[in-house]
Amino acid sequence: MGRPREFGVKEPVPPSPSDVVGAAMLRWGQEHGDRGAFTTDVALHVQSWNRWLTLVTGVAPQIAIGRPLFDVLPSLVERGFDQYYAEALAGQVKVLSHSLHRFILPTQARGAGDQMPQRGQIAPLTDGEQIVGTITIIEDVSERVAVERELRARIAKAEQARAIAEAASRVKDEFLATLSHEIRTPLNAVLGWTRILRSRDFDKATAQRAIEVIDRNASAQLTLISDMLDMARMSAGKVRLEMTDVDLSAIAVAAIDVVRPAADAKGVRLVADLSPRLPTVAGDRDRLLQVVWNLLSNAVKFTGAGGRVTVTVAPERALVRLSVSDTGQGIAPEFLPQVFERFKQADSSSSRRHGGLGLGLALVRELVQLHGGSVSVDSDGIGLGSTFTVALPARPVAHAQKAQPSAARLEATGALVGVHILVVEDDADAREIIVRSVTDVGASVTAVASATEALAILRERNDTDVVLTDIGMPGDDGYAFLRELRRLPNHHGGKLPAIALTAYATKEDQKRALQEGFVAHVGKPFAPMTLISTIARALGTES
Repeated sequence: MGRPREFGVKEPVPPSPSDVVGAAMLRWGQEHGDRGAFTTDVALHVQSWNRWLTLVTGVAPQIAIGRPLFDVLPSLVERGFDQYYAEALAGQVKVLSHSLHRFILPTQARGAGDQMPQRGQIAPLTDGEQIVGTITIIEDVSERVAVERELRARIAKAEQARAIAEAASRVKDEFLATLSHEIRTPLNAVLGWTRILRSRDFDKATAQRAIEVIDRNASAQLTLISDMLDMARMSAGKVRLEMTDVDLSAIAVAAIDVVRPAADAKGVRLVADLSPRLPTVAGDRDRLLQVVWNLLSNAVKFTGAGGRVTVTVAPERALVRLSVSDTGQGIAPEFLPQVFERFKQADSSSSRRHGGLGLGLALVRELVQLHGGSVSVDSDGIGLGSTFTVALPARPVAHAQKAQPSAARLEATGALVGVHILVVEDDADAREIIVRSVTDVGASVTAVASATEALAILRERNDTDVVLTDIGMPGDDGYAFLRELRRLPNHHGGKLPAIALTAYATKEDQKRALQEGFVAHVGKPFAPMTLISTIARALGTES
């Protein structure tokens, strides 16, 4: 028989499976939950405190449970969160967002500006219809905030890239429009006057005027093309400098001579202030001349009639400084940082007063930097002029050498009397220009269109003193022609001076021409006096 039942004593009721699961879930939330959770009674005494809160705040459950919430976490009162608990006891739910509140509970070992990003919720805790306390849930949103920050950074970077691309597109469009204008304008003058001259005969004054216009506009196109090619070579890293000791004063004087006609035509006075006993600088003479010429041309262009452009060259400690100051248009303060940028112009509109592609000053900066120097600009504003200053390292006195004088000028008449020249040029117009240039100073000329014709003449005759040949020609080019020329007997061509006269006019082209055996290289388009002087030097007749 079983044990007799005792009356009046209730046996314990075993917990239901759902109660067991609920209790286990509560313990799991307390020990392993991935967010903070604590509860209070209606008097706001802490009733539960999970492990997440202990790890984050450093406050253990035995310290928190049973104590007033605002004694455990006084920062809730300091930040005004006590009002939210009063509202929770009245049945309202308050959501705390990171974007507004940043954090809810201060985390241990962190400063005020380095708190864990948090979001949370303060809600009433109910038993049926009755509010029995509050519950606070806190979530770490560090990862979400980091992702959002990264996303915002990417969006900002994309917006910046788009803005840069749009700006570059605008600059490109402006550049193409300017390029079209700058090419068409001088071309219109050249073609217009050429066609007018061909249509009928004019008096000498009109014809001279037409020639001056054609020459000026063709020179403008040459400058434009040269600037574009120079910038392309610099971008590709293909610029090579022929470094020698250079007298910057001599460079300044040469540049002034080139610019003076344009300055005189505008009524702009050029003034040179050159220090004596100036140290030399290490540089490429042609490139430094290009720098100073660009600065002077720019100053003259933006200076009105009656204005003044002053070139100053002076030593300063271990530097030689060259300054070009003008009394002209000046530069707006907001444009000063962009002066040396490529294609940048203070006025790029169709109504601008001054031409150009916006490459000249960019070239100046690139070339000066290649020489180890610096260039700067100062201006007090619109209408107050500007000053461009180039600073180059001075050569030590022990290495300084006196700059070589420029080639002596030849007389306009009779410089090549008695000289017979063989011209090899496939382009008829270019051939005519060469012939006219040398016959004007007394030379006699035989002009042919191919290397084959030239070699046939040289085999038959022995009266040629010097050969001028193009490089780029159909059939045998200038280099092939020179090699065949050197195979002729000495008295026919083996020792005959040959000059390359070509549109392949870079430093690399010049170097190759000399390496192949030409005695000189003249780039097209050429100045007649340059060609005449080169021929005279090749023959040893220049004085």
